[in-house]
Amino acid sequence: MPISGPYKNEAVRFREEIKKKFKTQIALCHAIGAKDGSYVTGYVNGNNRIGNILREKLEAVGVDVNYILYGKRTEAEKPKTGSGQELRDLLYQCTEKIIHLQNTVIEMNKELLDVNQLLETVKKSVTQS
Repeated sequence: MPISGPYKNEAVRFREEIKKKFKTQIALCHAIGAKDGSYVTGYVNGNNRIGNILREKLEAVGVDVNYILYGKRTEAEKPKTGSGQELRDLLYQCTEKIIHLQNTVIEMNKELLDVNQLLETVKKSVTQS
């Protein structure tokens, strides 16, 4: 799809962000709660400029709208530099948090099963009365 509108540079950056984070326009639209890919067609063609409503939706799913509009990445989007040890430490911390979250989910699942068993017991008691 050619880009020909007055917001051509923004459209190019928007397409880049869509491809990087969502792979397809349709996937982005699903993430922001839009019915189909046509919701952002005017923006990826360069005919429309992103306004406040779309901006909020895009930022909520992690799209760097400042980059799209102005060509400058926000601080969170800039690649971090650091020593190999710092990166290993960060990776270790991430791994530890993931393991903790997985264990929490397992425990919550066990508790949900317990609640379901209790509900079944209550249901049987009510139906037998």
